[in-house]
Formats: sequence, C-alpha cells, structure tokens
Amino acid sequence: MRRSPKTGGTPPATRPRRLLLGVTGGIAAYKTLEVVRRFRRLNWEVQVVMTASARRLLGPESFTALAGRPVAHELFPKKRLVTKDSASPHTAFSHIDLARWADVVLVAPATANCLGKLAAGIADDLLSTLLLAVPIETVRNGRALIAPAMNSRMWEHPSVRRNTALLREQGYVIVTPARGELACGDTGPGRLADVEDLAGAVTAAAEASARLPDLAGTRVVVTAGRTEEPLDPVRVLTNRSSGRLGVALARVFRLAGADVRLVCGAVSVPLPASIPATPAPTADAMLVAVTDAAADCDILVMCAAVGDYRPASVSRNKTHATRLTLVLEKTPDILKAVTASKRPPVVIGFSHDPSVAAAREKLRRKRLDLVVANPFETAGADTIGATLVPARGRTTRLSARSKESFARRLAAEAARLLAAARD
Repeated sequence: MRRSPKTGGTPPATRPRRLLLGVTGGIAAYKTLEVVRRFRRLNWEVQVVMTASARRLLGPESFTALAGRPVAHELFPKKRLVTKDSASPHTAFSHIDLARWADVVLVAPATANCLGKLAAGIADDLLSTLLLAVPIETVRNGRALIAPAMNSRMWEHPSVRRNTALLREQGYVIVTPARGELACGDTGPGRLADVEDLAGAVTAAAEASARLPDLAGTRVVVTAGRTEEPLDPVRVLTNRSSGRLGVALARVFRLAGADVRLVCGAVSVPLPASIPATPAPTADAMLVAVTDAAADCDILVMCAAVGDYRPASVSRNKTHATRLTLVLEKTPDILKAVTASKRPPVVIGFSHDPSVAAAREKLRRKRLDLVVANPFETAGADTIGATLVPARGRTTRLSARSKESFARRLAAEAARLLAAARD
C-alpha cells in the first residue's frame, strides 16, 4: 500500500520545505513568478497549480521553468505527475496527494470566483478540489494563505466581504490586497499584495506556532527604524537599529487584516509598498507624525529606536575642527507625550534594558499597556529573544526566534490587550 507523506506540521530536517502555489485568473498572476523564483532560491520545493483562466493569461511554461516541475492543472490527467519524495520514493500526485504534500499553501492571486467557491465548498476543478482536501490542521495552524486581487468594487461587494470573513473565521490567512492603480484604470483597494508581503506571509506561516488574530477593521500605527539628529549638513548622531522588526510588525498586523500605518525613521530594509509610510527622520518629526497618527488608532506600537540626545546646536557648515566638543540635549519623550493626552486603547513600548524591573518602571511612568524588554544586542541580529511585560498579567520570557515569528507573537498579544480594553 502506498503511503502519502505526513505533512501539515514542521517539515523534517532531511527535506526542504514545500510550497503549493495556486494561481487563478487574475491579471496579477505574473507577479507570482517572482514568488516561485524567491522560494526556489531558498531551497523550497514549489508546486504550481493553475486554473484554466490563469493559463489563458500566463503560459504554464514559465512556472515550470522556475519551479523545476510541471504545472498541475487537470483534475483527471491522462498522465499523473510523479515526483521523488523521501517518504514515498515514487508518489503519483492526485489532488489528495498534492494537498497532503504541502507545508504551506498560497493562492495568489485569488479571484472573487475562487473565494466564493472555497467559502461555499464547491470543487469543480483541480485547485478548488485540492483546497478542500488540505488537512484541517494546516488551515488551523495558519499555513493556508489566500491573497485576493480584483477590482475595488468587487473587493468591496458584500458577498466577497462575507466570503472573506468566513474564510478568515475558518483559519485561512487573508493577505489583504493593497491600494493603488488597478489594471482597469481604477484606483483603490484590490491590487495583489506585493511580493515582499507574499514572501513574508509564507515564511511567517512556515515558522508560526499559532494562528494570526483577526484584526479586520482595527487601526494600527507602528514606528520603525532609527532617528538621525543632524550635527552639521553632513553628519548625524544615530544608532544601529535596522528597522527590520518594525517593518515585520507592520507586515504581520496587515496580514491579520488591520489597517496599518508606518511612521519611519531611517531603515536598512525595504519598506512594504502596500503599507502607507510617513517619514520621520528626527525625534521632533517623529513626535509630530506619531501624535497625528495615534489620534484615531486602536493600537500603537513604538518600535522605533528614537535617539535620547541630539546636538544642542547644528552647524550650518561641515565641521573641520581637529578636536570637537559636543553639547547634547534630551530629545522629546514621544511615548510620554502621546499617553499624556488622548491615548490609543493599546500602547506598546520597547525597552533596551533586559531588566523586568526597568520595564515595569517604564510601564508605570509612561502609562503603557505592554513593554517589550528587548536587549540592545538584537538591534542588528536576525533573531530576538525578548520578555513581554504587561501592565496587568504574567510576564512572559520568550526564547530566541526570528523577528518575523516574534512579530506574530506580539500581534497576538496586542489583539488580546485590545479585546480586554474594549470589554
């Protein structure tokens, strides 16, 4: 008896991760070629499944060349796909085999027709059939992702919104469409999320140990990066923050369905094209931007590394002195200023002092709901091992993990705090 490989959890260390990519008939289908390329470079196995409409827009040969395996598109093929697998050396792929094979499932772009069929349980082609065969554990663990793309009026139609809400409730991760110019010439929500968002969602799903919260309709402001205080027209005082964690947080909140706005100092990573970003290069600029953005948000996450000091005076010309003495002054306390007035329901701050006592003092002094005690050594690292210190409840020390995985954990905590604040 042929045995199908066990999947749906963390893949064995002896084989690469596996991505099943469903491509439907949206004009944005061409963008998913880059998704295939990116994950093949990361040594993932990628199997592409295309609908008939998708094949009319984009030839399957391009996906075959990039993925290194034939595109699947027939429910009853004359010749079944055969691949070598560590668990079953000669597995012939049916729709059941495909569904079990994948560690992560991504449908991008997902048309209104695809959303409707999945929500209604309709299986009339290979992709819709195998989506219903995906193990329920894969869905519940947040490893089945749907990236809608369509005209704004279609995306905002009550039927599409209802289907999307139902799928989210079942456990599917909805990669929210971006705003911008659409293929038809209209401008609004409905563009397929950019490749960075899609790749980040897949990577986070593979690493995730818990589902993303449902934050649809929630307004979130995230600050990221580092401030740069000018010394003269050329030089600045700054720090080593890359902005990677703040950007990861913004992406994860958006994947959870929130309306996200970034307030950014200088960053060393690409900003997501699908998330509005307000530049705030100095502490004064960030104070203005955060005060404005926080006025009507639900969750404020102050992840940016704001410099504590700045030069008391700025030279108009480049300084050439052999020896230079700097007089520094304190920068404004942005968190304290925000919470002293009309504060958002949930405010999260960061502390580069790993001490829980220091975090609790910051909680009290700045009227915060949660402090992330994050050692400064992680500023340029790929991982973070922080402690979550809430104003009420138990302190949680987290083991080292990727910043994307940590962002998912913090988003879940923020959602819990918001629910408690609204009760």
